[in-house]
Amino acid sequence: MNIENDIFKVVEDAQYAGEFESEDLIRKMQPSGRSGLAVSIGGDEQFLLIFIDGTVEGAALLGKEGNLYGDKAIYLCDNNLKFKIYLTGKSIAESVAAGCRIYDKGHIQSSHLEEIPEIGEQKKGRGSIRLRITSGGEPLAGARVSMRKGRQLLLSEVSGPDGIVGFKLVHGVYDCIIVDRTGDVHKYRIEFNDELIDTVIEI
Repeated sequence: MNIENDIFKVVEDAQYAGEFESEDLIRKMQPSGRSGLAVSIGGDEQFLLIFIDGTVEGAALLGKEGNLYGDKAIYLCDNNLKFKIYLTGKSIAESVAAGCRIYDKGHIQSSHLEEIPEIGEQKKGRGSIRLRITSGGEPLAGARVSMRKGRQLLLSEVSGPDGIVGFKLVHGVYDCIIVDRTGDVHKYRIEFNDELIDTVIEI
């Protein structure tokens, strides 16, 4: 099944069951044992969560810069999003999930970055993070760089020809997710404590 082309047809034939924030939706679906598709509300990009027997088994991100599926999509899912849930038969949900299955489910329940490279140290305050993304020593254009705090997606920016992105953040520990133009995901933990961090990340 082509997710992007067929999702709306599936939704049309499904039973609408309400709107929920992502955490509430997961908590309600688990004991129900139901299957279905959850579609995010608002925003420039659309997230899709696929439930099978009450468990999130698939995910997709449909965006202007291209689509991401499975673990790559769920890494960039904002925990504050609201979803409309449409209940379907199990076989329909399984057919959609087949192309976007989640294998690493730890990040659905808690922060998903456990043992990854660390940059800097932690201290209170505010400042700016300037990252130069490189590959093979050359600036990497078109990489999507996102900053997360726990399960919350805070900011996202696409690197330009110089490979540079910048964020203004409160000091603390952040998860940095980089998706290159081939769709590969690179994960880092940044401990931010200065007025300015200006560093290179080689992927």
